[in-house]
Amino acid sequence: MPIETHENCAVLFADMSGSTKLYLTVGDDRAREIVAQTLERWSVLTLADGGQVIQLRGDGMLCTFPSVDAALRAAVAMRDMPYEPTLSMHAGIHAGAVQRDAEQLYGDAVNTAARMADIAKRFEIVLTEAAQRQLEDGARWRNLRLISKVPVKGKPEPMDIYLLPNEKQKLTDYRPPLKANRLVSLQLRYGTRLVVVDASAAACVIGRDDECRMKIDHHLVSRRHASIECVSGKFFLQDHSTNGTYVTEAGGAEATLLQREMYQLKGSGAISLGIEPALNAEHLIVFSLDS
Repeated sequence: MPIETHENCAVLFADMSGSTKLYLTVGDDRAREIVAQTLERWSVLTLADGGQVIQLRGDGMLCTFPSVDAALRAAVAMRDMPYEPTLSMHAGIHAGAVQRDAEQLYGDAVNTAARMADIAKRFEIVLTEAAQRQLEDGARWRNLRLISKVPVKGKPEPMDIYLLPNEKQKLTDYRPPLKANRLVSLQLRYGTRLVVVDASAAACVIGRDDECRMKIDHHLVSRRHASIECVSGKFFLQDHSTNGTYVTEAGGAEATLLQREMYQLKGSGAISLGIEPALNAEHLIVFSLDS
């Protein structure tokens, strides 16, 4: 089958939660039957709104629709159907270009729809801003709630998303912040070199590799040792190394060792890659927040 390219497609990823507890509660055979029946009902609801079931992924389903309205109608129908007490659903919707090859669907739109489903909680449906802009029946979807600047795994910048909450539960009142977050940046100094990290830049990779934004030539430093990223005005250091990363904050007593962990950088201090700061004076990275 040749690869089909669709310039604009509504992608829905629906997922089940609670199946592990279901297996413990009713046993393997009955639980497997219930999950299969649930997925079959989802398939029927997808087809009823003109959609296509592309793939079943464990307890989840990947579907495409001719419009975002159709995808959202199907997701609501899935949400409102009866479930076993331990089971629930959540779903994500995005709209964009996709490529289809037999029973596979490729493209950023697919990954983004799955990320939206990851964000959604029990019986919630989350749409990207791109999907929300394509909705035609605005009156029907007036309960959609904008949530601004949400960090999304794999995305270089936070995204604005729209939440269709579980209408059977009392909603949490939403109070917007009194003022927008201040623009902040993080300054990294290594010897005579200065690197500035802020929300407009991709993650700053630090290590021994020539392609790293900040190169540290030391035998204990990994090729791509660590990275620093700005998310919603906060700066996070992620260690990817063999020997770990040490962080000392100004006024702090001892250095914190990170080993494949994440750490929020605050105020000012020093970063030492692969070796204790006291033994690494020539290769320390000094950091400071500038707001």
